[in-house]
Amino acid sequence: MDTKTATGTKIKADIDSDVDALKNDISALRDDLRQVVKDVRGLATVRAQAGVDKGAEIAKEAGEQIGEAKTAMESRIRDNPLAAIGIAFGAGVVLAMMRRN
Repeated sequence: MDTKTATGTKIKADIDSDVDALKNDISALRDDLRQVVKDVRGLATVRAQAGVDKGAEIAKEAGEQIGEAKTAMESRIRDNPLAAIGIAFGAGVVLAMMRRN
């Protein structure tokens, strides 16, 4: 009977040891998962900021191009004021005719 008790005690100790090892492994996995989530958040923040910076750069370039186009248009109108008036009048007539139908 002592052999059965000793064997049962050893098996219980082995099971307890395995359970403790599993608990430690699960804890380590939780810590690793937390670190992964933290790293993904950091990466997403960096990428989002890069996107914002790129968008601001594109908006700035577009503003500059619009300013250049405006300046070019104004100079063409100053060079040919009658042609500009004629084009504007013609466009107005075309739009009015399209709207009427």
